[in-house]
Amino acid sequence: MAKRLIAAAMVLLASVAPSSAQQPRLTNEQHEAAVQFVMGNVRHTMLHEIGHLLVDQLNLPVLGREEDAVDTMATVMMLETGTQADVIALQDTVDGWLYSEATRPTRGYVNADFYGAHSLDIQRSYAIACLMVGSDYDKHTQYATRISLPIDRQNSCAEDYRIAEQGWNTVLEPYRRVGAIDAAIDIQYRDSRGEYPDVEALLRQERVLEFYADWVAKNFVLPNPVRMTAENCGEVNAFYDLGTREVILCYEWVDFFYDLFVTEVMPVREHFALVRKLKLEKLGRPE
Repeated sequence: MAKRLIAAAMVLLASVAPSSAQQPRLTNEQHEAAVQFVMGNVRHTMLHEIGHLLVDQLNLPVLGREEDAVDTMATVMMLETGTQADVIALQDTVDGWLYSEATRPTRGYVNADFYGAHSLDIQRSYAIACLMVGSDYDKHTQYATRISLPIDRQNSCAEDYRIAEQGWNTVLEPYRRVGAIDAAIDIQYRDSRGEYPDVEALLRQERVLEFYADWVAKNFVLPNPVRMTAENCGEVNAFYDLGTREVILCYEWVDFFYDLFVTEVMPVREHFALVRKLKLEKLGRPE
């Protein structure tokens, strides 16, 4: 099993995920914010798993832990676009890993958290934030400071980003596509069997698999056919399957992060938005 299901983006116990039935009724604005948060995390996760696909298909060298390496690749790729949408998606990803700590069982960390393939969630969040501020200090320092990344560490993040950006672009350059696409990547949205109809509908509506299949096909020459799939997995997960050469995004993963936003992230964001509004009103500077 460990060989087949290599490179899971995360494995969280399904029992920790809040039940959708316990959620408060959301306003349209709150629902849209939840969807944006989920899709931001989906963007980074898809690129993370595509990183594993590229390592496997292109036989790329990996110095250090592969999970950390492909987290870095996903972050660098999003920062290189320079779009505000990708900046917001990265912030949502950082918040996603930070707030996922709130779902940890009360017993705290166990040995498996330290010898597992992944860095701790909180380490992943700060690593992404460091690359962000390293790519453009003025643009990202306010956000990095808000999540308590110290200024002295922020000042050293430029070197982290330089090494990461140079390294990934160097190993990928020989495989960049020049010219027409040979063949489309196979896509499958598998029936959620009535368990996650809203999640399946959202991913289809946002054309998540189509977008990333097109991105890979346009940018890289792969030696073998590959597939991108969304399906029920029986666990909160996303992974690249070596045997089938398949990036799999689990419906449970999307559902977990929607619940995480509603129960953990949204109350905090709304609280700080209210505090900011009251401060501005007190200063006579209403928004």
